[in-house]
Amino acid sequence: MASSAGGFETKKAARDALKAGGFISTPEVIEKLLEAAEHIVSERKTRQSRVTERRLGHIPSQMPAMQTTKPVLLPWGTPTARVSAAKAQAVAARARSLLRYGAAGGYVMRVAFALNASEVGYVVNMNTNWDTYKGAYKGWAASEDHHLITVPKDWRLRVERKGLASLGDMMTLDAHPLIPDGEVLVYAATWARQGRGYTVMVDRGYIALLDDEHFHAESAQAAIKGVRRKVKSVGAPARCSASPYALSVEGFISRYQGRNLSVSVSDAEDSGSCDFGIRSWCEFVGLDYASGAAPLKMVLEGFRMRPQEEVRRAVVHAVRRHRAHRKTCSI
Repeated sequence: MASSAGGFETKKAARDALKAGGFISTPEVIEKLLEAAEHIVSERKTRQSRVTERRLGHIPSQMPAMQTTKPVLLPWGTPTARVSAAKAQAVAARARSLLRYGAAGGYVMRVAFALNASEVGYVVNMNTNWDTYKGAYKGWAASEDHHLITVPKDWRLRVERKGLASLGDMMTLDAHPLIPDGEVLVYAATWARQGRGYTVMVDRGYIALLDDEHFHAESAQAAIKGVRRKVKSVGAPARCSASPYALSVEGFISRYQGRNLSVSVSDAEDSGSCDFGIRSWCEFVGLDYASGAAPLKMVLEGFRMRPQEEVRRAVVHAVRRHRAHRKTCSI
C-alpha cells in the first residue's frame, strides 16, 4: 500500500509495487526502493527551506508559518447578480422602515427594476394563508401581504444617495431633478405613502427642498411655494431647554398631554406640512384624516408611534392658536 506521502509503509507494499511494474523484487532492490521513496518524501518536506536558502543565502531564524486558513470564497452568483441583489435589498429595507408590512400569515416583498418612469410604482396584494394557525384554530384563514416595488435600476444613485429616499416618512420611488428655483431644489418625483391597513398609495408630483425642509405637491410651483412657506413658518426656533423643539419625544408628550384641545389638519398645514405627508402620517397612526381634527391626546399617542418633526410643529401651533383664542374670548 502506497503512503499518502509518496513512499511505502511496508516492505510488502514495496515488493507488490515492484512486481506490478515487472521488476525483480529481491531484498536488496526492496531496500533501495524504500530508501529512494524516503528520500523523495524528505525532499518534498524541506523544499521550502531549500528554496528560501537559495534565494536569500541563509535560512531565517523564524520561518513564516504556512497558511492554514481556508480560502475566501466569493458569494454565490455572478457579479451582476450580486449587484442586483444588493440594490433590491436596499429598496426593500427602506420600504420596511417606512411602510406597514407583516400580516398574520406572513409577507412577501419583491423588488423589480423599471425601464420607463411610467412603470415605477408600489403595489400590495392581499392573499390568504390557511396553514398559519395550528391546534384549535387550524384551518382558520390568515392574511398575507405581498409587496411589489418597482423602481429605477439606479434608485440608490438617483434617490438614496441624494438623501431623497425618506422625506416626511414617505418613500421616494423615483426623482428627476429639474431646474432649481433660486436655492430651492425641485424634483419631478413618484413616492409611496401609507394607506389603510397594508394599502400603499402612490403619488406622482413634485418635491421641493430648501435648507433642511421639503414639501410634496401636485405641481412644481405649489411645491416651491410650500417649501418657502414652511421655512418661513418654522423660522429658527430657539433650542434652549425651555423650547418644545428641544424636548425628547417623551418629554414633549409629557409637557402637552394634559391640555384639552384638538389639533386640526389646518394646524398642520399652517405650520408647513404638505397634504400628502399629513395623510400618510394619519393613516399610519390610525387617525381619520377626513374628520379634519383629532384630540390632542390621540395626536400625542400617534406622535409616540411615529415622531415626525412636522407633528411637533402642528401641536405647538395648535396650542398657541388655542391660547390666543382664549385670550380673545376673555377680553
